[in-house]
Amino acid sequence: MNPYMPLLEVDLTHGEIRPVEVPEDIRRRWIGGTGLGLYLLSQELRRGLRPTDPDCPVFILGGPLTGTVVPSSSDCSLTTLNADLPHHLCTSHAHAFFGARLRQAGWDGIILRGAADAPSYIWIDGTSVEIRSAAALWRLDTFETVRRLRPPSNSGERVSVACIGPAGESRVWGASVRVDEFSGFNHGGAGVIWGAKNLKAIVVRGGREGSVPIHDPEGLKSVAERITSAIKDKGDNVPRWPFGRQHLASLPDPLEGLPEQARGLTMIPLLAELGTVPGKNFTDTSIGVRWGRQLNDELRKWKVEPVASWNCEIACHHRTTCTTGPLAGAVVTGFAGETMEEVGPNLGIQDPGVAFAVSGVVDGYGMAATSAPRVIAMLMEAFNEGEIGLAETGGTDLTWGNYEAVLQLLELTVERQGLGDLIAKGLRETAHVLGIEHRAVHMKWAGFQDYEQRATPIFLFQSQIASGAGPTGQMYVELGFGTTTDPDLGIREVLDPRDLSYIADVTYKSQLRKMWEDCIGLCQFAGAALKDELQLETEAVKAATGQQYSGADALVVGERVVNLQRLIQLYLGFSPEEDFTIAKRLLEKLDSGPAAGVGITAAELRQARDQFYECTGFSTETGAPGEAVLARLGLSTLTVGRA
Repeated sequence: MNPYMPLLEVDLTHGEIRPVEVPEDIRRRWIGGTGLGLYLLSQELRRGLRPTDPDCPVFILGGPLTGTVVPSSSDCSLTTLNADLPHHLCTSHAHAFFGARLRQAGWDGIILRGAADAPSYIWIDGTSVEIRSAAALWRLDTFETVRRLRPPSNSGERVSVACIGPAGESRVWGASVRVDEFSGFNHGGAGVIWGAKNLKAIVVRGGREGSVPIHDPEGLKSVAERITSAIKDKGDNVPRWPFGRQHLASLPDPLEGLPEQARGLTMIPLLAELGTVPGKNFTDTSIGVRWGRQLNDELRKWKVEPVASWNCEIACHHRTTCTTGPLAGAVVTGFAGETMEEVGPNLGIQDPGVAFAVSGVVDGYGMAATSAPRVIAMLMEAFNEGEIGLAETGGTDLTWGNYEAVLQLLELTVERQGLGDLIAKGLRETAHVLGIEHRAVHMKWAGFQDYEQRATPIFLFQSQIASGAGPTGQMYVELGFGTTTDPDLGIREVLDPRDLSYIADVTYKSQLRKMWEDCIGLCQFAGAALKDELQLETEAVKAATGQQYSGADALVVGERVVNLQRLIQLYLGFSPEEDFTIAKRLLEKLDSGPAAGVGITAAELRQARDQFYECTGFSTETGAPGEAVLARLGLSTLTVGRA
């Protein structure tokens, strides 16, 4: 059986739909997911192409394991230009069921071209594909859009929906594409690009389970069973940072009495105890701890229901009803943890129930938590420091913790009215217009993954330096949080965030592993730190496709993707000095809180950057990969873009 299926190309301008075959030799080198998306994008770039131009393509691709019997094989990537950050890429990932249903419908991915002349959505039911009017869906939030387009859960229909909300329609900086209510493509301004294409949603009805073509079905089933067994043997993922052990040992178990699953929400109090929850625009190290302890108490009163993606037993997402605080009764489906931090303590909001409810509003609008909420945090700090007043805020009181003002500003932002119109233009533009650039907490003038990244310097480093897709995660999160080791990569001890000597080497090795998994379609959390993980993954890919890879081959695939990211960045105009465009505040050691003394200075960041470039073979002067590296990876003759 041929394990490869065509890509579905949809031209929204001309209403044309056709299948596209990808040659097997390209599949072999780039596999699927992020790797294949980057390669296909690299062949279509032109000078001056903007993310919102109609001829800027978008590639939504699963990997060869997406939608199969392998545990947590839900990963699906969206690859295009970054709408938030010049010279960078959008390589965002979603889980839920979209990638699985797409492959079960007979497609390995979607290529979006052009722009519709009116709000539209795409309906996919196997080979039956239609572009339909979305006039009745425009301005609906992402939750209601999914409810309108997806049959009731008890109908037996295997339907998944990816959509934008009002933020994407209004092209709000950092807008996201949400998937099945609880996941989403949340980085790189993917929602802005869909909004520019007048694309509200893509709906896909998958075929029966097991309909994805597999080279060796019995072989894949056997590997999947071994992976499942290894996951069960892995144990918990409680942080074991050396500096935090004594502190945690002095406290009651933060996880006792909480649901065993939905850890995307229930792990937050524990992380707060280690100083990773930001407060008041990254100026207050105490409010995050207090907020985390209150959340730990209130979670026991909330109704938390785990929600899992395709073939996933980890279930780090949830559907939860808040039963405490002034916004009790709010029901939110999603990940929530990171978003709650951004719209809770980082805005001075102490009540976890309020933060939880506001996180649902952000997801419903289709915003990334690090977009408009990060701008509002900057505004609140400037307001509380007397640098702006009611005249600049349109009469809105931005005292820390005023959640009603936050909700008002979020609504004004998606409506592009008043101060909201400025917020919608992003962190840099808002800071410049109001003269408060020193209050902007940014990486290259973009938001970055929530958490107090000074408490986890390797996170900060990989977001700022290693990712070719802007401040996103391209390494194992569990390594950075001290919850695991990785013997496959030679990392046999839990990392200590106070030790900066390992940052370049561990980031480099971990990035190669992560990029391999982003190509094959696996969620990183399922396989992190499994015994013989790379061996199991390569066996699974062989069973799925017939293609033989060793563990070393897998890391070469990851390295090839990392280098292609850099080649595209250079084509787009990237300079290595951009590595050091970062808020001064983020390059200061924490002076208080559980992680006091932890952080990375400007000099230490530059030293680690130079060490990382030595690992990758990039030039510190030009940022370009070395010729020897490109030759070894078979990239010497690769042409990126058009002259």
